[in-house]
This record gives sequence, C-alpha cells and structure tokens, in this order.
Amino acid sequence: MEPYDEQKAMDEAWKFLRRNTTATLRFGEHLQDVSYVLCHDGSMVIPVMVAMLQPQDMVMYVPEYAEDCMEMHVSLEQFSEEGEGGACVDRWQMYHGEPPDVQWAKVVIDAARFHEMFVDGEGLRRANELAKDEPVLCKEANSDSANLTRVCAKVSNVEVASPTLVGIDPLGIDIRARFGIVRLEPEVPFVEKEQVVRFISGDA
Repeated sequence: MEPYDEQKAMDEAWKFLRRNTTATLRFGEHLQDVSYVLCHDGSMVIPVMVAMLQPQDMVMYVPEYAEDCMEMHVSLEQFSEEGEGGACVDRWQMYHGEPPDVQWAKVVIDAARFHEMFVDGEGLRRANELAKDEPVLCKEANSDSANLTRVCAKVSNVEVASPTLVGIDPLGIDIRARFGIVRLEPEVPFVEKEQVVRFISGDA
C-alpha cells in the first residue's frame, strides 16, 4: 500500500471539484440539487434559498448524492450581487443561465472526503492563475463556433452544437452546451496562455 500523500490527495480532490459544476446540498433533513461555479479567487458560489442560510450542519456531495461522490462539510456565507460580488454572480449566470433563487452564497469548505482520502478545505480554494487572460481567450475562441465544436469532438468525443467557451483555468476549459457544461482537459496543465491557444485551436 502506498503511503498517504496529502498533497496528491488535495490535487486530485481539486481536479475533481474543477471537473464538475453540480452538487447535492444537505442542510438539516433536506437535500437540494445546486449548480456551482468556482470564481477566480477559488471561492465556490451557489444561488440559495433563504432556508439554507440558517445556522445548521451542511454537507455537499459533488457531483450528486451517490456512492462515489466527493463529500464536503461546508458552511455558507451570504453575499450581495452588488459591488465585488457581481463578478461571481455574472460568472455563475454565464455557466448556468438564470438562477432558481435570488440569494447568493459562497461555500466555505471545512473538510472533504474523496475516495477515502481526507483533505483540508483550505487546500480546495485555489486562485485561477489564468484569470487575466480568460476574457480575451474566450472572446477569440467564441468567434469560431465551428472550431470549438471540432475541439469538443476531438478531446471528449462529445458533439456540441453552438458551444460557448465560458471558463479557462490551468487544469482545463469549460464549454457551455445546451445540456450542461463540457469540461476539456489538456494532458499537461496550462502554464501560459499560448498553451491554451494551441489547445483551443486543436493543435495541442
């Protein structure tokens, strides 16, 4: 049996969290399906019902409540979509459209269990090092929808009509499709924007 590698466990859990955008939130005796985004500072954001904002034990299951899910003990911090919070709200809407609720909260991860590995929640909040390049790269990529369709088919074998690139981070890119988010991941993480350009062009 391999010795426990805390950093490896954290990296694998972070990659899994990045790879998904949906979860089931358990608050009290209730279960609620939610969609999330990870903002550029690494914080997780979801729209919430007022009942979720009451002090109580909370567990989030990613991507859903199932046997092989990631289980995270969390708490919620409400924020306003006015001011700085507006960027996170805009990002959520780019990924998921109109929210089902009008309240917004950041998900604070206390600890997580993934594939029988336990990781500290602080390690699951990582800033996006490609944030400054994302707007221009997305705009350029979305000017050629046919190319994005080809890249989706090449990398993930998924046919996506009218794809829209909505997110870029070192571990991959997020394509919004009519049926949800398609995650495309490079074999080696992106370090600079030129690698992203090659990947999106289909040359990587």
